[in-house]
Amino acid sequence: MKRKSVVLIVILFLFEFAALGQENKSYGNTRINIYCNEHNDLYQLLKSNGFDCVRYNDIDNALESAGENEVLLLLAKNYPATKTRIPSDFYRLANQKNLKIYIEFPDYLTSGSTGKIKSTKKERLVVTSDFFGEKLPPMRILDAGLYTYTDVPERNSHLKGTNVAGFDKAVYGLEKTPTAPILFEDGNMLVSTTKLSDFNKSRYSPLKAWQATISGILSYLSIEMADEAVQWNPIVKPSYDARVPLPENVYELAVERGAEWYRKGRFLIHPDWKDHWQGIDTLKLPVGPPMDLNLPSGDGSLGVMEGHYSYINNDGSQPYRYWLRGDCVAETAMTFAMANSIKENKQNGEIANNLMNFLFNSDTFKTSSSKDPEMSSYGLLGWAATRPSRYYGDDNARILLGSILSSQMMKNNKWDTQILELILANFRTSGENGFRGGALNGKDIDEKTWQILMQGEFENIAPHYESWLWATYLWLYDKTGYRPLLVKAKNAIEITMANYPSHWKWTNGIQQERARMILPLAWLVRVEDTKEHRNWLNAICDDLLKNQVEEGALREELGEGSKGRYGAPKSNEDYGHAEAPVIHTNGEPIADMLYTSNFAFFALNEAAQATQNPIYLEAVDKLAEFLVRIQSSSSGHRDLDGCWFRAFDYKNWEYYGSNADHGWGAWGTLTGWTQSFITTTLALKLKKTSYWEITKDSDIGHNIDATWSKMLPGIEH
Repeated sequence: MKRKSVVLIVILFLFEFAALGQENKSYGNTRINIYCNEHNDLYQLLKSNGFDCVRYNDIDNALESAGENEVLLLLAKNYPATKTRIPSDFYRLANQKNLKIYIEFPDYLTSGSTGKIKSTKKERLVVTSDFFGEKLPPMRILDAGLYTYTDVPERNSHLKGTNVAGFDKAVYGLEKTPTAPILFEDGNMLVSTTKLSDFNKSRYSPLKAWQATISGILSYLSIEMADEAVQWNPIVKPSYDARVPLPENVYELAVERGAEWYRKGRFLIHPDWKDHWQGIDTLKLPVGPPMDLNLPSGDGSLGVMEGHYSYINNDGSQPYRYWLRGDCVAETAMTFAMANSIKENKQNGEIANNLMNFLFNSDTFKTSSSKDPEMSSYGLLGWAATRPSRYYGDDNARILLGSILSSQMMKNNKWDTQILELILANFRTSGENGFRGGALNGKDIDEKTWQILMQGEFENIAPHYESWLWATYLWLYDKTGYRPLLVKAKNAIEITMANYPSHWKWTNGIQQERARMILPLAWLVRVEDTKEHRNWLNAICDDLLKNQVEEGALREELGEGSKGRYGAPKSNEDYGHAEAPVIHTNGEPIADMLYTSNFAFFALNEAAQATQNPIYLEAVDKLAEFLVRIQSSSSGHRDLDGCWFRAFDYKNWEYYGSNADHGWGAWGTLTGWTQSFITTTLALKLKKTSYWEITKDSDIGHNIDATWSKMLPGIEH
């Protein structure tokens, strides 16, 4: 064959290949008739991929206009309020035209009317057939938030709704578990009893699983799309992909956005809507609708709400937790004080000051006993506005850490005496070995007396509840030289380390206990830099960092089963009824920003700065980069822009996890624990310093003689 002929054939082949690509891009000439709203996600997806779509506002018109053998989609328009009203002769006429049909949320089927509209609380969807192929095998779990469905009798289905345990697979199966048909075939039609087509607005997850779900539905209708075409840009997503280069000022931006989130989300309580807030805060479960973002933001003088409840409404919004907690107030003050130190903002400084005044100068978190120097609960601050006589040592520790740093950054010592009293109030209600228990009640404290509590030999090997109080004792010892503070902290740390890891009690996972233990160990090295103390710190840090993955995330890990207070659900029925981890089994690619990564970030920075260990310095850098990447970004939900959700799947790079926890699950946010410690530590990192170093010149403790004599008379120091 001559060379010219070969070239000509190659050119013709390339031309035909290019033409074929253009033809595939338009997906043929088959018309798709769709009854839906203009902004329906599935309709927009099909249009954006070049399909010939005709949208109708009336089902009769859609049916009349559809040609023989064409596709007709009836997508729920008034979901979840009313069902899709199917015309009386629809099914007969549709069969005559041999239409390929998909219907959502119908009021009746060929077999008759559908049942009641039912709302879900924690139910998820489970694949129950081979309909979706290898991409979605049976027992695969899909999350559709707080979806609503129309009840129909039990039948063979491709998707069923149910309360089911597991991370992404129904680990206990569905036998003896009540289920509801969600997606099934009815004659030659595909029917969904809920709305699957607004997959993006409703923030369905995991993303790849839902892409496969939509692909399967379209394939049933003979609408073939390449995998790369069945994609959408999530309306709430991480700020940066896992591998893209980060802007030079990324940490400054993250701190600024982290502080601004409080105002954008209207978490700071304002006088104009205080009555509305209080009406929900006083409920047994203080969860209410999303805030009206047109209302004004508070200035900190009335405190701050807790955060988002971990459920997603059908419009993509999330309920709010209207609870007012002392730890969240102090931690939020710390956030605004640190943000102001990175980029001066008068409003940020005022909010921090107002929050501190609200915490210490109002009676919100105090009782008559906690204000009375003659009572044993004197000096303590209550857990919440509705629980002022319940004293969690861990919550008081975070109040202290937030308050000390806020006071230092604002150069304001007006709260110093109250901060000192709070440290000593916890110190004197802890036992001889430094343990205090999960929570104490004011009435019990006053009846038993601090003297009896202080002599107790109680042990509670649970760093999550205990260890950060020890850190505050070490911090105050460094400022005052009062040895009982050091002795009690060392006793507790030594007992805890002697029991590691086999006898540690863990709350939602062993990783969170390690994360909480690092801070007192790092500060013990600060006050007594011995080989043993370094070995303790290294043992915990090294074990924690065994689970730091390439992306910088800290993978969650459950501990030995008998020691777990809140382990993974033991049955489908248990799912969603107690506190729980965001993984079901070790090895699942999830990081937890509520219990582990947030506190580990803060504590690792203290360990790294105290020791200058290059391994810890690098680990902090990796974790910081991971956290700024996964800070949320949303143009559709202002209250979800700039926050950190509890769970993140670093493998698929999205917000996802087991939502078994009964409120603080995968999509929960917290103004205190999560938002504050991540934002604050990013600010400390920007300053190339640590909490210990930045507060080393604090005046707290300068008047300890008088305070000690008042609160601990007869106790040598």
